[in-house]
Formats: sequence, C-alpha cells, structure tokens
Amino acid sequence: MDNIYDFYSRKSKRYFGIILGLLFLTAACSPKIEKSEEESITIPIAEIKKERYEMADYFPGVASGINNVEVRPQVSGYLDKILVDEGAYVKKGQVLFIIQEKTFQETYQSATASTEMAQSLVKKGQIEYDRIKQLERANVLSNVQLQTAKEELDFAKAAVRKAEADEKLAAIKKSFTHIIAPVSGYIGRIPYKKGALVGLQEKEPLTVLSDISEIHIYFSMSETDFLKFKSHYSGSTIEEKIKRLPPVQLQLPDESIFSENGKIDLVLGQFDAHTAAINFRATFKNTGNLLRSGNTGRIILPKYYDDVIKIPQSATFKIQDKIMVYTVEKDNTVHLASLKIRDKDEHHYVVSEGVDIGDRIVSKGADRLKEGQRINPVNE
Repeated sequence: MDNIYDFYSRKSKRYFGIILGLLFLTAACSPKIEKSEEESITIPIAEIKKERYEMADYFPGVASGINNVEVRPQVSGYLDKILVDEGAYVKKGQVLFIIQEKTFQETYQSATASTEMAQSLVKKGQIEYDRIKQLERANVLSNVQLQTAKEELDFAKAAVRKAEADEKLAAIKKSFTHIIAPVSGYIGRIPYKKGALVGLQEKEPLTVLSDISEIHIYFSMSETDFLKFKSHYSGSTIEEKIKRLPPVQLQLPDESIFSENGKIDLVLGQFDAHTAAINFRATFKNTGNLLRSGNTGRIILPKYYDDVIKIPQSATFKIQDKIMVYTVEKDNTVHLASLKIRDKDEHHYVVSEGVDIGDRIVSKGADRLKEGQRINPVNE
C-alpha cells in the first residue's frame, strides 16, 4: 500500500511541476503592455495663436415708427364720415375723417356776412368823413365834428378787422371738420364709429398714425454691458463712441436678418432705476415697410479684436466658477489651465490670461481626460 501511495505522490508532483512550468513560459512569452500606452487616447488638439476676431453682442429690442402721431379732432361734433380703414397706408394731407360740418358752415357764413356789413359801414363812414372835412375847410362845421367823424370811421375800420378775423377763425374751424393725415404712414386702431360724438376732451384719439419709412429699435444694456461698451469703443465721450460704432444688424424673430443695416444714434441720459439698464436707439430704413411698430427682434452689435487669443467654448469646461482648459506638454501629457476671459460670444472666448502663443490645447474631448494623463495628439 505504501508503494502505491508513493507512486501516485511522485506522479502528482511531476504533473504539478509541468503545469507550473507552462504557466511561467506563457507569461514570459506574452508581450508587455506599458501602463502609459493603456491610458493613451487619441485626442484632437489646436495650437494657440493670435488673430483678428470679429464677434457680436446681441440685445433684444422693440420697433417703433419714427413718427407715431395721435390723430385728434380740433373741434367737437358728430363723426360724419370715416374714409379709411384700420391698417391702411395713407399719405400726408389725405382726408381721414369728416366731422358733421353744417354748424360750422353756418357759423362761417354768418362771419362772412358780418364782414360785409362792417365793410359797408366803413364805406359809409368814409363818405361822411369826407363830407364833413370839406365843410370844415369852408368853416361851415367845426373841427370837433370832423374829429368825431374820424373816430367813427376808425371804429368802423376796426370792426372790419374784427369781422375778418372772426371769418378766418370760422373758416379754420370749418376746415377742422376735415381731419387730414399729418404724416404718411399706417392707420392704427379706430375706436370710434360713424355718428359718435368726438371732441377735444376725449381720452382716446381717433387713431394713431405710424410713419414707418424708418424704424427705431429701442434696446437696453445692463450696467456690466455698458461698462464693456465704454471700454471697448474709442472716443472720450459717449457721443464720440456712438459716431464711431460700426453698422448694426437686426435679427428677426424667425432668426433671419433684416435686409438693411442700421445705425445706433442715441443713448438715453440715465439708467432705469427699476431695471438697472440704459436704453439705446438704432435706426433702420424700413425697406418694403416690412417692420411695424411693436415688432421685436435682436440688435447685433459687432465688435472687432486685433491680435487676440480666442478659444472655442467647446474646448473648455468649468470647475466651480472657473473656466478651464487642458494644455498639452511636450511629452503629450495634459495639465489644467485656468483662463481669464476678456470677452465672449455664443461660440468663443477671447482670453487675456491662462495660455500663451504657441501653447497646445485639447480642442475636443476634454471631458474624457484627467490631470497628468498622456494622450496621442492629433492636429485639427
């Protein structure tokens, strides 16, 4: 029995040795994989350089015609005719409304008659004065009588002037029954109907007439944006800066760009206490009368930078409140760099500190990396 046990024991040891030897041989023949190669991934990179860059700021705005005129009656009366419809385009001088003019016509005719009567009295007084003057020269009548006739003639002439003034006033009031367009433009809402009593005391105008041959776009800047505006554009005063501003564009609600460029021509004098913003105005030629008062859009104000570093926002990420980027060293390891942002638009940062000319940065895929990792860089 002992011999059999020894036989199997020796045989097991021999098999175990063979298996162990095979394991060592396999390990020795297998290729070694460097840890750095396991961690290395292919990542696109870009080299930092200075360049001229055009960017833009966007500000929401509201359109207003260059002239929004309230059309109001200058005399009281019943609205006899409405000659235009809401939304219609009218020309300056075109008749819009007619107030019942019968009363004003009668007043005018009465004033005309009064003028004619006064003129007749002047003629009569002139004849009397001339007659007494001849008699006074012949010493038939006294000088006192001549002076009295002169006073009566002067009174009659004054009465004519008053009558003529009353006639002109009556004519003016009569003309006010025809309400005309003070400017060319589009008719707004008409709150009154034919037969309504209208007058000077009514709160609502007959309509509002909008001259939209040109359009003002009013927009505002926050205090921060206004400080950037003052520092970026040249000029010692706001007026000088405005004169040197480039043309602006208007982005419509469908994100299309209005066909005409505009010009910023006004900055209001103070900030709004409620919104902490200051208002600007840009003026556009309204080609085709496409824009109307009340339209909305975004003012696009371009800005130009010479010899600056710009980095795509897609290459950056945030750690707390800091903007970070990965720089690529000569040995292709990546390291975090914190950027100081000078300006930004929807796609890029303009950088003042954090990277230098000639530095390489990871342009995409930064979220796949960690500090000190080695990469296989590929130039974009």
